[in-house]
Amino acid sequence: MSAHKPYSASVWKDIQACGLAVEASLQRSGVALTMGGEPTFVPTQPDGAEWQTAALGPTKLTYARQLAHALIRTAFPGSVILETSGKHYPGEPLPRWALLVQRRATGEPLWQDLSLLAADTTPGKHTLAKADKFLAALAKALGLTAAHPLPFAETAAPETIIGHVLPLDHVNDTWITDDWTSAFSPTPPPATRHSPLIPLFPGDSPAGLRLPLGQLAEKNLRRALTAEIRTGTLTIFIPPLLLASYVELIGKIEAALVSTKISGVVLAGYVPPPDAALPTIGLASDPGVLEINLAPCATWADYDLQLTQLYAAAAEIGLCARKLQLNGREVGTGGGAHLVFGAPPGLYSPFFAFPALLPSVIRYFQRHPSLSYAFTGAYMGPSSQAPRIDESTYEALYELEIACSAAETLGSPQNLTLYDLLFRDLLMDRSGNTHRAEISVDKLWNPFSPNGRLGLVEFRAFETHPQSAVQSLTALFIRAILARLCVAPLSAPFIRWAGELHDRFFLPAFVWQDLVAICDDLQAHGLPFDPEWLRAPWEFRFPKVGQLAFETKTQDPKPKSKNSVIEFRQALEAWPLLGESPNAGTVARTVDASLDRLEVCVPDAKLLEAGLLLVNGLPCEFRQAAPSESPLATRHPPLTPAACGIRYRAFYLTPSLQPHVPVHAPLLIEWVDRTTMAVVAAARWHVWNPRNLDYTARPTTDTDAAHRRAERWEPWTHTVGQSRFIPKIDFPPEGRHTLDLRRYPSQSR
Repeated sequence: MSAHKPYSASVWKDIQACGLAVEASLQRSGVALTMGGEPTFVPTQPDGAEWQTAALGPTKLTYARQLAHALIRTAFPGSVILETSGKHYPGEPLPRWALLVQRRATGEPLWQDLSLLAADTTPGKHTLAKADKFLAALAKALGLTAAHPLPFAETAAPETIIGHVLPLDHVNDTWITDDWTSAFSPTPPPATRHSPLIPLFPGDSPAGLRLPLGQLAEKNLRRALTAEIRTGTLTIFIPPLLLASYVELIGKIEAALVSTKISGVVLAGYVPPPDAALPTIGLASDPGVLEINLAPCATWADYDLQLTQLYAAAAEIGLCARKLQLNGREVGTGGGAHLVFGAPPGLYSPFFAFPALLPSVIRYFQRHPSLSYAFTGAYMGPSSQAPRIDESTYEALYELEIACSAAETLGSPQNLTLYDLLFRDLLMDRSGNTHRAEISVDKLWNPFSPNGRLGLVEFRAFETHPQSAVQSLTALFIRAILARLCVAPLSAPFIRWAGELHDRFFLPAFVWQDLVAICDDLQAHGLPFDPEWLRAPWEFRFPKVGQLAFETKTQDPKPKSKNSVIEFRQALEAWPLLGESPNAGTVARTVDASLDRLEVCVPDAKLLEAGLLLVNGLPCEFRQAAPSESPLATRHPPLTPAACGIRYRAFYLTPSLQPHVPVHAPLLIEWVDRTTMAVVAAARWHVWNPRNLDYTARPTTDTDAAHRRAERWEPWTHTVGQSRFIPKIDFPPEGRHTLDLRRYPSQSR
């Protein structure tokens, strides 16, 4: 069995060779292109709100600490774990937590003994005396001969000391401290043994973030290290320092812990400025998932190795990159797996050095909708986290044509702020959110964000795949496209897809057709990317749900019988955004997730001369795909497949679009012989199961999930042999590829 499931060892060798060809192409173009990403993980049994919609919860931090330990133990020995502040969104009182796994680029250990760091959130047994002992040892290790650590307490409980603060800074290669006693000595002194005492600002954050620094005199140091007991665990808060000082302090902290025989502590505090000398993997709390921010990689091979190590460490502690829905369907985590491209530190971003690159990327993605839909999650379309350019505002394409043309004439080096502003107000969603875009320039040269001027472009229409090899291959696919565009920038105009965008490219056959066209283009530019490598992500995104098998008779050159099979796959469906509705004194906007879509694909369009497909009594209209571009096409002999979509209401939700339309499931699917007008094969498709029973829990095993999936497709012999009347219905310009059952009166089933 190959170590790179689902690819065989020989296929993986070919993929690695393609990776080398991509790197060689970039090198010939003079492009240094880093890559990273944000895969997301959940427990194998993702129970609780924290693994559905909530960013925080009772077990997520434990999993993060365990994963950080597993990564260091198995892949990055000598790393240290720092807990710091992460993302902060409107409406949330505090920033979310984030864990950073930091290591030295040289390979020299930054931290020696992993057991000194807490591996979970179990309450510890550390006491205040331990904190005092640690601070004394640290002061000695730093050469501070006159250290004056002061106690601090919560304002609501001034009699309960929870830790001590040590003013600390690093100046001219020397550690210095300060005496804050006078700033926190009230006059007259209170009748308490705790004087002076620092009262913390109220809150849940570490004490290092809640010190009343405004009470200090102008001459006092403002930086300080704290040693605090939180839930029985010694938490050491590190002040903001430059990299060299930070690295030295980390070593001194470990030495002090070793000398005092204290273990199971938490390191928290400020992160030094980003530096290539300190590669960092981030673990962040995100709604419903644990998000991993990969360290930037110089090549795809480096990215693949890091991803493989991450998936292995996650599996070791019970995390995975998929979920099983109640009805058995296997899907991604629900979180993203964004791909990020930029340049090594100190070099010009390739998107600045080659002004035609970003406009070419924008044009290429717009002309190939499969890049928007083949790898993304269930929630996609105009209201999603990563809407396409032509799903945002109606004027976006027209304005982007002007912006792309202007970007290509700026030259290099150019006005970076102006270059960023060309796209900032166009690559966004309908509400103006520049982060929520399929191609996000939020970190390109954003003057409004502290971390926005990084020269990075983020591709957001990607969801984590359960298998690391498939996830890695997807990243190689996008890297290959960027390499191809560096060789030959694209100047072809945008395509006005209009209604065809969703009607056609929500169907698997046409997504595959477009993927093959991209691979053909890569091969024409010297990049040997085989479209068959994309079969695995395509199958995962569009799983087969059932088939109709029947016998047909052919007349040429003489009558004979032939077995035929029609295949049904899960297709895509966007969730439209609804209007505002009152919600607890404010307003909320919901999406309509009541619709679903299937695809029907016949292996040869000639089959449609002998029969037709009815769904709930209504005829489907098939559209042909090019013979060599369909997933069901065979080379010998060449066939001309055809496909169509079936759009139907799967659930009745309130509110929803078209609330007068009833639920269409179970769908009655019938193949009718054109000569006799009789049903020759039939099945029913259930959203849930044939018994209409609720599931009490998600499937716990793959076998259970497979059983639930299988019973959704129910062979239906009861109507075989019955005659059918075929109604004539219209297919509007926006729906030529899809039978939308909402447009027509309900038929008997």
